[in-house]
Amino acid sequence: MHPVRLMAVYTTPDPEELAALCRRLGLGAPNAVVPVAAGVENSTWFLTLPATPSAGRWVLTIVENREFSELLYPAALCAALHDAGLPVPPPRADSAGHLVHRLAGKPALLVPLAPGEHLPTPLPEHCAAIGDFLGRMHGLRLALPAPRPNPFGRAWLERTAAALEPDFGAVNNALLARQLDRYRRLEAADAQPQGPIHADLFRDNALFSAGRLSAVIDFHSACHDWLLLDVAIALHDWAGIAGDALDTPRANALLHAYARQRPFTGDERRAWPDVLCLAAARFWASRALALLAPADEVTGRAPKDPEEYRARLLACEGVRSNHLLPVAHGGTP
Repeated sequence: MHPVRLMAVYTTPDPEELAALCRRLGLGAPNAVVPVAAGVENSTWFLTLPATPSAGRWVLTIVENREFSELLYPAALCAALHDAGLPVPPPRADSAGHLVHRLAGKPALLVPLAPGEHLPTPLPEHCAAIGDFLGRMHGLRLALPAPRPNPFGRAWLERTAAALEPDFGAVNNALLARQLDRYRRLEAADAQPQGPIHADLFRDNALFSAGRLSAVIDFHSACHDWLLLDVAIALHDWAGIAGDALDTPRANALLHAYARQRPFTGDERRAWPDVLCLAAARFWASRALALLAPADEVTGRAPKDPEEYRARLLACEGVRSNHLLPVAHGGTP
């Protein structure tokens, strides 16, 4: 996503250029190329490559509206997590070890198609699998390129607030201003553990097969930031209730599973209500911003309703945001 405007531009790869790329990756020319209609920000294609019968199909992503350099950190993170034994499809490297390629003048990634399906209605055990994944991921010590700052951090929220301000109304502007105050206080304290985060682990970025987590995908927003922010972002989607705060059984399942892998610090416990609000504010603001995009710039899915996350933010600002503080395994909320 662009720092201020949401734009979805879809790219059809030139067949000869695509075949040349696949050959450079040791996969042979594709004998089937099928577009994936669900793409919103990027162009996605399923490829069938004859040189890899065991892998079957592959996923080609042409990344729109991001610089080549922005993909180096996410691609390296995916490869490192795969090597560490986590269910993350690794980007295909060329003979020089490069994970990010160019296609139609844009960054491109090619990964094996992972098995499984998205879950429209997760159960506590599915939420526990997500918490376990994040806890394991956050507990790793990985050799990665220079840390990538969060593209949706405080600076982005400030720019977005300025873009929304003229037509947002006094109440909404005040609500967003409170979140920016939270951000500044937490950054000034500088007490939160940081590391690589997925930053967008919603249900549509996880696959389950036979009830088990089979893959976590779409690391395009991955960056170096507060580990707790990654937990809060995931919790909002996996345990969120429309028009309300969070479903307690699903939230507790995710948080307890996480804490078994990486116990939360005291500073994280104290910051939890604020970080939970900031995660909700990010998606409220980004959805509100998407509604400002001209109609001819929005393709694929219709923009999502920002009211869902505005309601969630208001709920999290109240007392209900405190009854789900992360706890270590065996502890009590």
